[in-house]
This record gives sequence, C-alpha cells and structure tokens, in this order.
Amino acid sequence: MRNILRTIIYMFFPPYFLTYILKYFEIIDILTELSIFLALFINIINLFIALLFYNYSKDKSNQTFMILNLGGMGIRLFLLIITFTLSLIFLEIDKYAFIFVFLIFYGLSIIVEIKHFNSKSEKKHNRIWN
Repeated sequence: MRNILRTIIYMFFPPYFLTYILKYFEIIDILTELSIFLALFINIINLFIALLFYNYSKDKSNQTFMILNLGGMGIRLFLLIITFTLSLIFLEIDKYAFIFVFLIFYGLSIIVEIKHFNSKSEKKHNRIWN
C-alpha cells in the first residue's frame, strides 16, 4: 500500500504544485487551474483503483485475478469515459487544457500500472525459481 501511495504522490504532486504556482503568479486563469485539477483527480482515482484491484487479486486464483483486473479495467474505462464526457458537457472548464492534461496523465498512469504489474510478477517469478 505504501508503494501505491508513493507512486501516486511522485507522479501527481509535481503537476499540482506547478499548477498552483502558475495560478499564484497569475500565468493561468481559474478555469485552466480547475481543468487541470479535475483531469489529474480523475486520473488519480483511476490509478488508485487499478492498483488496489491488482494488490487485492495478486494472491488469489487465476480466475479471480482475471475478473478483477480485466473486468475492472473495462469498468474503469467505462466510468472514465462517462466522467470525461459529463465533465466536458456540464462543467465550465477549459476544455482543451482538460483534454490535454487528461490524455497525458492517462497515458502515464497506464505506464505506471504496467510497470507495477511487471515488477510484482518478476519478484514472484524470482521467488519461484530461486
């Protein structure tokens, strides 16, 4: 659990801090700041749920692991699309900043998920063969 929180903090704290600094010096306006914060928050929740599902299911049976991770991925993607669409339609945000930041951090969170899954499977594989 500590590793999950550390990963999320290292990945998402610098953009929050940078956005706050840019807003403080009035380089960006409030709509852009809210757009960036919303995109980062949605991606944080998505990554947190993915890592929780993985950590919960890593010691379970193969069927449970597949249901939680692949089924969870489908459910997370569906909820992301709904949240993304509703945010663009109903909220007064800078749509371009929101889309840009969302896509960048969605890609980064996918990379973090894959690295996390691979690091755990390599450790498990090394324990079995050693």
